[in-house]
Amino acid sequence: MAFTRIHHVGIITPSLEEAQKVYCGGFGLAVDRRRSPLPNGRTGSFDSVSTIEVPVAELYLELSKPNDPNTEAGKFLAERPGGGMHHLCLASDDIVNDVRRLQQKGVKIRADQAGKWDGHSPVFLDPATTLGLQLEVASSEQYYPHPAFRGEGLIIGMAHIGIAARNYEEVYKLWADTFGLPQNYSRDRGGPRRQEAGRSIGPDDPVWLKEFPIGGCVLEISIPADTESGTARFVAQRATQGAAFHHIGPYANNVHALVARAKAGGVQQIGAIPEPGQAVNYVAWFHPRSCIGTLVEVWNRPEP
Repeated sequence: MAFTRIHHVGIITPSLEEAQKVYCGGFGLAVDRRRSPLPNGRTGSFDSVSTIEVPVAELYLELSKPNDPNTEAGKFLAERPGGGMHHLCLASDDIVNDVRRLQQKGVKIRADQAGKWDGHSPVFLDPATTLGLQLEVASSEQYYPHPAFRGEGLIIGMAHIGIAARNYEEVYKLWADTFGLPQNYSRDRGGPRRQEAGRSIGPDDPVWLKEFPIGGCVLEISIPADTESGTARFVAQRATQGAAFHHIGPYANNVHALVARAKAGGVQQIGAIPEPGQAVNYVAWFHPRSCIGTLVEVWNRPEP
């Protein structure tokens, strides 16, 4: 029994066309038209949505447009008209026993599926028992998209999924104790700004960072190291039950080429990055209002 990898990242969008414009036209990815034919996609697996799948290595972005404003997905879009990251789906190699183990640890199945789950289909968990995170569990599948659906090769994987949380103890209990994911302690880093020579030194957004690897991806947990930072304000606003989805972190060998491609496609970059040859690690951020309500961090972090 184990959770083997991220199955998909669920993003709610007001328009499938707009989602394609951003993630395909901007970031150079491609729709898996075999599994989600264009232009209308496939019938979604939850809440009366229409869905397109955009592969990113071993996982895919599940971009879904609600067809009924009265469903949970429809209400999500009403609250966030630009869309946003809705859920994270984890792949299980033994879904019956993994879900049973979660239930023994106090995690419940979402109310609209409780008593109806067939033991095989994907199942949503009750956010009230997962720190407010909308999590789904699906059976593992051998997902290898055809080369025609792998895009232009600028983004070659998903480095991490960013989650902001209010404290480490709750995070460890959820991901390590309950889901059984290992923590990579060698990647613990961050902390508050410090005072030196009468001035404040450190990052503008001070956080403690914790990593929980899963498959070829990482859950990167950001815990505010003060009460005034952007992440601290985000947690106060969004993570009222303990945690909230913060960003996705695609991996690109050539971040500069990806930035040029994205900006030409109308995606708004936040800030700038050093010129080629001036650094080893390049990180580019893209504004959520130009990425279907989802903050995107593209990086080329070298392996330690």
